[in-house]
This record gives sequence, structure tokens and C-alpha cells, in this order.
Amino acid sequence: AGATGDQLQAYFQHPAAIVTFSALLGFLALSMFGFYELQLPSFLQSTLHKHSADIHLKTRHTKVGALFGVFGMGLVSALIVGACVSPLLISALGVAIANRDPLLGGGIMFAMALGMGVILIAIGVGAGFLLPKAGTWMTKVKHVFGVMLLGVAIYLLGILPQVPVLLLWAVLFIVSGVYLGATQSLPAGANGWQYLWKGFGTVLLIWGVLALLGGFAGNRDFMNPLPMSSLGVTAGAPAGMPAAGEHLFERVKSLRELEGRLAEAKAAGKPVMIDYYADWCTDCLRMEKATFAMPPVRAEMTGRFMLIQIDVTDPNDAEGRAMKQRFGVFGPPAILLFDSTGTERRDLRAYGFRGPDEFLGMLRQVK
Repeated sequence: AGATGDQLQAYFQHPAAIVTFSALLGFLALSMFGFYELQLPSFLQSTLHKHSADIHLKTRHTKVGALFGVFGMGLVSALIVGACVSPLLISALGVAIANRDPLLGGGIMFAMALGMGVILIAIGVGAGFLLPKAGTWMTKVKHVFGVMLLGVAIYLLGILPQVPVLLLWAVLFIVSGVYLGATQSLPAGANGWQYLWKGFGTVLLIWGVLALLGGFAGNRDFMNPLPMSSLGVTAGAPAGMPAAGEHLFERVKSLRELEGRLAEAKAAGKPVMIDYYADWCTDCLRMEKATFAMPPVRAEMTGRFMLIQIDVTDPNDAEGRAMKQRFGVFGPPAILLFDSTGTERRDLRAYGFRGPDEFLGMLRQVK
């Protein structure tokens, strides 16, 4: 999943795929709240258990056979508990695909498998005394995971501009706050934990109300549901600098147009910055909001550079593929910097998000 590159990520970021994955996570979340149970049919569980036990009995007399038997039982048990861990598994694979990093994806899967195994070994060695007693706390843990799954589903839907994502965050926060007791009076003699949960619930409830107001105002960032501009507070841009909402880049749509703009910049002795962008690329959006929008960065970019942006949102677009292949770019976000002689500074080529300070330092190295 991590090594598939930007093409698979592009397909997974298609609106139909995003809605499907979000619906699947919502379906799994509802099972965490007890609306239904997800598990293998009992006859399949019995059959798998019987076959694994037979394998273990037949091979336990040899060292290699015993190891094979234990491995077989572990393999079968993984199939049985698959319904329980599938939400986490899907989330882990989603992180690997989103970051296009095979090492990160492999590390997550290894840690997940190791974590499951260590718990089982600890319980076995502890002869059962380490096994926590069943109780209402287990139901609450399931509810927490259900809320997390709904959060991931809403986060995925946030990529689609048509979805009022902040309203969905508002519903999740408000309902979670009410569940934690934000609207209920504490009983006499309440302990510290009850005060703590009520405090968390109150924070979520207030956050949800702010998100609700921000959603009706057309905002989308749940970390900043009511920006200062929504409250009538504005800050003027320095003279000669583009306004905050103005697009900085010139979009090119073909390889021929790109080559022409590079030739013009070289003739004028002007450095060039090329930004490979896609609508589904979350790091691209972060760069525009958190890096390109910063006044020092904007001043440096607009003051010296010819700014070119290549839209590679559609993975099937032939011109987009050609412009990626022209410089060997794998996928967005990718930043290419060319000096005044038209030579790319390969040492400054950047993939992924770069903060304002780091990016400003890169720009200042280009002459």
C-alpha cells in the first residue's frame, strides 16, 4: 500500500472511493456502538478452530512441527478476530496510502501485529491474572473507538468540497459532549473522574457549537471553525503584495506551455518555482494555507520568482502525466526550484509539506 505511488492515491482520492471508504468506516463505527455484531459465522469459527487444533496435535511432537502448529493457530485466530481489528487495519492501510511511504506502512503493520501478540503472550504467561475483568468499561472503550472511526470518516469526506464537513464535525462533537455528561448535573459526592469527563464533554460541546456556527458560515476547518475574518477582524496586506485570497500561481495546462514559460524566465534571468498540485492532495492544501499564505513567504515568492502551478488532480490526464515525467516527479505535493540560469536546484526539490520557516530558507538559497 505504501509503495504504490501517487497513481493509486489518486484513485483512492476519487469522490466515489472516498464516499465508499467513509461509509464503510461509518458502518464499522455503528457496530462499535452495539447496533449489530460483526464476526465470522459460528460454524466457520468452529471449523477453523477444529482444523487448527488437529494440526497442532499432529505436529507437536517435533520442534519444527510445534512451531508450525503454533503459527497455524495464530493464523486462524487472526481470521477469527479479523472483524474486531478490521477498522484499525483499514485506518493503518489508509495512512500508508496517503503518505506513499512503504517504511511507514510496514512499521504501522508490524507494530499492530506485535502489539496484538505481546498482549496474548502476557496473558498466557500471567496464567490469566493479567486479564482484566469484563465490565462497563469495555463498552466505553468500544464507544471511544466508534467515535474515532467516525472522526476518520468525516476527515476523509473533508477532501470533497461539496460536503459540509464542519457541520458533520459539529454533530460529532456535540453528541460526544452530551454523552460525556456536559448537559447533566453531577450527582452528590461525584469523584474526580466524573468531573474530568464532564469537563471534556463541556469542551467538546462548546467546540461543536462553534463548529456549527462556522459550518453555517461556509468554513471547513474544524481546528479553526470561526476564523478572525468571520468575526469582522481583518488585517491588511502590505503594499504591493497579493491579497490573502488571491491565487499566486500561473496554471499551465500542457508541456508545451510549461517549456515556453521556463524559456521566458531563463531569458529574463528570473528564478522559477513549479508547484505540482492536486485537489485531493491534503498536503497541497496545507501548503497553501499554512506556508504560501504567510507574509514573509508570499513576499519572497512574488518578489523574485516566476510562479508556475501544474494541476495533476486527474491521474488520467495525458498532459499532466507528461509534465510529471518531464522532471521525473512522482506526485504532489512537489516543489521544484530553478535558478536564474534555468538550472533546477535538485538539492532543494521537496516532496510533502514544508513549514513557512523551512520553505523560506529554501527560497533564499535560489539566486
